[in-house]
Amino acid sequence: GRGLLRAAMLLPYVAPVVAVAFVWEVALSPQYGVVNDWGRRLFGWDDPIAFLSTRQYEVDLLGLHFDIPLALLTVIVFECWRYFPFAFLFILARLQAVPDTLEEAALVDGATPTQRFRHVLLPQLMPVIALLCVLRFIMTFNKFDDVYLLTGGGAGTDVAAVRVYDFLTARYDVGAAAAQALVLALSLMILLGFYFKFFGNKVQEEA
Repeated sequence: GRGLLRAAMLLPYVAPVVAVAFVWEVALSPQYGVVNDWGRRLFGWDDPIAFLSTRQYEVDLLGLHFDIPLALLTVIVFECWRYFPFAFLFILARLQAVPDTLEEAALVDGATPTQRFRHVLLPQLMPVIALLCVLRFIMTFNKFDDVYLLTGGGAGTDVAAVRVYDFLTARYDVGAAAAQALVLALSLMILLGFYFKFFGNKVQEEA
C-alpha cells in the first residue's frame, strides 16, 4: 500500500511534460475544459475563464476589486503540483534518516510535540530544505518547457528562459539573447556560491 501511494504521488513528476501539459490545457480549456464545466455547475460562473491566456482577471471580494495575474498564477500552481513529489521524496528520506535516539531523548526530557518538531526535526530538515530551495530556484529560473507548452510565454508568463528563446528565434537578436543568458548564468552562480558558503559545510559534516 505504501509503495503504491508513493508511486501515485510520483506520477506528476515522472510523467512526460508534454503529456502532462496537454492534459492541463484540455482541462482548463474555456471551450470544453472540465474545470470551466465544474465552475459553471458548482460556482455559477457566467462565462468560461481562459486560465492560460488571461493576463489579468478581475476578482471582487468583500467589495474590493483585485486584478490577479491569472495565467502566471496557473503556471505557478502547475509547477507546485508537478514538483511536489520531488520535494516530498527529499524530505521523506531525511525524516527516515533522523536517529531515533534524538526523539527519544527529547521525550525523556519532557518535550512537547511542538518542541520536538522545532528543536529536533526542523534542524535536521533545514539543510535539505535549503538544498530544495536552491534546486527549485535553479529549475524555475531555467524553466522553459512547462511555460512554453502551457502558454507559449504569453499573458505575462515570459520567464527568463522563454525570453531568451524568443529573442533568439522570433526576433533573431543573437546579441540580446546571449546577454540575457549570460546574466542568467551569473545569477545562478552567485546563488550557488551563497548556498555552499552557508549550508555546504553543514551538509558535508552530516554526510
